[in-house]
Amino acid sequence: MITLLASLALLVEPAHWETPPDVKRSDYPALAKDLRINGTVTLECVNNEDGALVRCAAMSAKPAEPLRQPWEGPEPDPEHIQAAQAFTDSFYGGSRSAAERSIRDWKVNEMPAEKAALLRGWMAELYPDLEAEKAWHAAGVARVLALHGVDYLPTRKPIGWDAWYAQVTRASPEDPAPIRNEMRRRYCAAFDCASGAAVD
Repeated sequence: MITLLASLALLVEPAHWETPPDVKRSDYPALAKDLRINGTVTLECVNNEDGALVRCAAMSAKPAEPLRQPWEGPEPDPEHIQAAQAFTDSFYGGSRSAAERSIRDWKVNEMPAEKAALLRGWMAELYPDLEAEKAWHAAGVARVLALHGVDYLPTRKPIGWDAWYAQVTRASPEDPAPIRNEMRRRYCAAFDCASGAAVD
C-alpha cells in the first residue's frame, strides 16, 4: 500500500509556484508608459479551483530604472547636423505639438470632462512648444548619427521606430524626465496611482 501511494505521488504534476502574467499592449495604457508609471511588482496570490489567481498581495515593488544617462558619445559634425535637421523637418512635417499628440495617444477626449481638462491644462503649462521640441529632437538625431553614421535612420535601415525613438531621447540635450516626472506627480496626486484607482 505504501509503495502504491508513493508511486501515485510521483505521477502528480508538480505545482507551479510562479505564474507569469499574460500581459497585452492594451493592458498598459499609453499614458502610463509615457509618464513612466511602471516598474516591477512581485505578487503573492491564491489559486482558486479554476486555477485563476485571486487575493493577490504585493510582496515587493520597484520603479522602472531611469531611461537616461549622461551622453558619452561623439558630438555631431555639420554633416550629421544637416542630415538630422532634414530628417526632423520631414518627421515633423504637418505635425502637432507634444501636447496634441499626447491628447490623441492617451485618448484624453474619451476621459471624463474634469479629468481631461486637468490633463490639458498641465500639458499647456509644462510641455514645450512645437519649435522647441523639434530643436531638441534634431539635436538628439544628430548625436545618434554621429555615433552610428549619417545613414542610421529608420527610413533607411531596419531600425524599429521604438528603438530609434529611445536612442534619440537618450541622446537629446534636453532631458524630458523633469516634465514627465512633474506630470506623473500631478497625475498620481489627483488620481491615486498607487491604489490602482487611476484607470485610463
